[in-house]
Amino acid sequence: MGFFEHLEELRSTIIKSIFAAVVGMGVMSVIFIKLFFFLRRPLIQVVGADQAKEILISSLNPTGNFTLVMSVSIYGGVLLALPLIAYFIVRFVAPGLTTREKGMLRPVLVAALVLFFTGVVVSFFFMLPSAIRFFIGLDKMLEVKTQWTLNYYYSLVMWATLGMGLVFEFPLILVILQVLDIIEPATLRSSRRFAIVVIAVIGMLIAPSPDPFSMLMTMAPMIVLYEAAIIVGAVLRRRKQAADAQSESDNSG
Repeated sequence: MGFFEHLEELRSTIIKSIFAAVVGMGVMSVIFIKLFFFLRRPLIQVVGADQAKEILISSLNPTGNFTLVMSVSIYGGVLLALPLIAYFIVRFVAPGLTTREKGMLRPVLVAALVLFFTGVVVSFFFMLPSAIRFFIGLDKMLEVKTQWTLNYYYSLVMWATLGMGLVFEFPLILVILQVLDIIEPATLRSSRRFAIVVIAVIGMLIAPSPDPFSMLMTMAPMIVLYEAAIIVGAVLRRRKQAADAQSESDNSG
């Protein structure tokens, strides 16, 4: 395709992705109440349903609840539409790839989605309860009544889960860089200490709360994923090199 045909295809991909997100938002708007109460689960897990009602107070401005409805609907809609959006992006990129690259594209897409939603689940069911427990404990220590606005609580839940989902994509990037011979597994192994320091800094920045347990829970999966990325990348790199050598042998023969 020519330049303008590519632009037209890109425009079509963007429009379809936005449409998928809007449909997802519509679905979430219909089931908003269920999603709304489901996102309270980390707080309920810590204090119980009755006390959760006492902690979460209404918004403090006239448009607060409407903004909250829109934010939660967008959050849920984008998550719901994410696999379809990824499919549209793959269809746009695929024509410019070789047969081997197209063969890699599907597992990469599946891995990206699995890693993202794994990060969301880890954050929602493990990290957030720990952070909430820390914040409530701090309030008790300071003899302050715990009362949070709905906007602040739901913003914490949405940003923490999305942030962890994106963090879980990092090992996939490392695997791709190894397969493309941009980074060698030996380089990643020798940089392990530096990587742990960087992970510790990232863990402090994105942890839902500053307590050591939350930061450790943020760092631990990142370190495990870093090591897994080295192993998986090395295996796939050897397979790629063997396939390249076999292809060259067949061509020379």
